[in-house]
Amino acid sequence: MGTHTTFARPLLAAVVVAAASISCLSAAPAQAKKPTPPPPATTALPTYPTSVVGVSPQAMEKPNESGRTIRSLTMDNGKFYVGYGDYIINGGPTKVTTFDPTTKVFAESGLTAPTEEITTFRKINGKLYAPWSDPTGSATANQGYSTNASGTWTNKFAAPAEHVFDVATLTGSDLWMVGSAKNVVDGKGGAAAYRSTDGGATWSLVSKDTSSTEMGRERYYWAAALNGKMYMQAQDVLEGAPLRVFNGTSWSTMPGVTPCSTVEARAVEVFKGKIICTKYGYGVMAFDGTRATQVMPQTSWNVLDFDVPGDGYIYALSRGGVYRSADGLSWTGLTTVPEYAWAIGVHNGTIYLGERLNGTIRKVDGLNTNALATTTATTTSTATCKGKSGKTC
Repeated sequence: MGTHTTFARPLLAAVVVAAASISCLSAAPAQAKKPTPPPPATTALPTYPTSVVGVSPQAMEKPNESGRTIRSLTMDNGKFYVGYGDYIINGGPTKVTTFDPTTKVFAESGLTAPTEEITTFRKINGKLYAPWSDPTGSATANQGYSTNASGTWTNKFAAPAEHVFDVATLTGSDLWMVGSAKNVVDGKGGAAAYRSTDGGATWSLVSKDTSSTEMGRERYYWAAALNGKMYMQAQDVLEGAPLRVFNGTSWSTMPGVTPCSTVEARAVEVFKGKIICTKYGYGVMAFDGTRATQVMPQTSWNVLDFDVPGDGYIYALSRGGVYRSADGLSWTGLTTVPEYAWAIGVHNGTIYLGERLNGTIRKVDGLNTNALATTTATTTSTATCKGKSGKTC
């Protein structure tokens, strides 16, 4: 929270100054052991020109450059909801805003979220949820998310959380939020997952992970539902935390399977019966509930953001370029991107890029993804891990 000292954000998500971000972005989260990366892809991507379509006045109101980073672009009813801010160099609260790619107008929803940063928006049953990555409120108050589920944007103070990084649903009628608890759970806080089965009126702590060394600094950065089960895995647990699985009635674990090590929920999506996510040092992984398969090797950079615009593809953005896939397994490189590209949104065949540090949104000119034939720059991988195979993926 902005009102007291918090755990340092892992390097992928933090942009304190441009020089630091350029040199450190491929590093793993703090204290996480970085695996040996696979050989980088060598196929060169085409380069298309880009043009600035707008600069967010709300992001530019943030008191520091990092807070002006566009972190997500989520399309809803013809407008992008814009995630921005920085939860390390506090500058909240954060206005819930949109960008209309047709009129090129930024607009405010009328709601200000009590968080230093909006990292992502999740769409559940046609409604949007914005988790509070770092709440600005009282250290003793409940925290949660902002949503338009009621028809107007409101703030929901749900549970005694320290951070809320993701919101999800398992059944379509329940709600989950994951992140970390205040230091009131076993006196240590730690990674915490909360569930509501009554539309968000009441919440229960349903999963947690702590570490005798970290003492409450553990986090669940993502939660994803697949084939009737909810999956999550804690980071920064020095003894190691297994993949947690909830089947609707009981919990189990999957030792030896670690599909996602991202520290931002925007780098985890469910697509075509698989959880697609970033894993440090490996690239993009696809998890089908049984095994995790490396489907795109890491190039020079980790994948920062995914977008599923509804055109039959999933898109991935790294600082090396934009890739897309029709099945989550085989990926095609579409274009290189400007140095500051940090978020991706695709609408009506046009790729939009949010930039770090400067509140800018660009579009890629001369490339229409609706008309694009998948031809070259395709990369696949078959490295897998399953259960207790002994292979760490």
